[in-house]
Amino acid sequence: MVHVTEENISLIDVDLLVSECIRANRGDRAFAYLVSPFISDFKIPVTLIRFASNVINVSDVEHISDLIGLLVYYGGKVYVVTRAPSDLERTTIARSFIRKQTRILQHLHQKGCEIKFNSRLHAKATATSQGAVSGSFNLTASGRFFNLEEGHFFPNTKDESKKHYEEKLAWAKDLFENRSRILTENDLK
Repeated sequence: MVHVTEENISLIDVDLLVSECIRANRGDRAFAYLVSPFISDFKIPVTLIRFASNVINVSDVEHISDLIGLLVYYGGKVYVVTRAPSDLERTTIARSFIRKQTRILQHLHQKGCEIKFNSRLHAKATATSQGAVSGSFNLTASGRFFNLEEGHFFPNTKDESKKHYEEKLAWAKDLFENRSRILTENDLK
């Protein structure tokens, strides 16, 4: 288990997603569960993505949605659980943010991500075949770079972390498969 803050969450997230892209490109099973009540597209610092350029083509990857789309392009599965824009309209969340969330969800849906909604969602996590990270950070620029955030990374290794990783992965799968509702066309209007 590794302590995660706003200083290293973007590095861990990008590394997990790039690792899944590499696995998918090789023909291995690759997936990502992305759990966050609030999602927006944000630019990935060049230094976090370019290290993979000798293994996979990342020339078009500038934003988190590009990296997620690349995973789907290579054959990986991406499962997203978030709050529906229609749920957010009943809150004090800024309308401009709700429009941003709607746009990225439309974009991810068009790329082939499976999206489900849970109106009670507060948890935040990313789970892949390589590890799971959970904490206080939303999948937004503020959550990844600016807010004071805290969490933990559980690598899929053979030591004690594996048990925690498997628990996080099972939780994310259950949340997606059994405790969230399927995306409808009305959700993205």
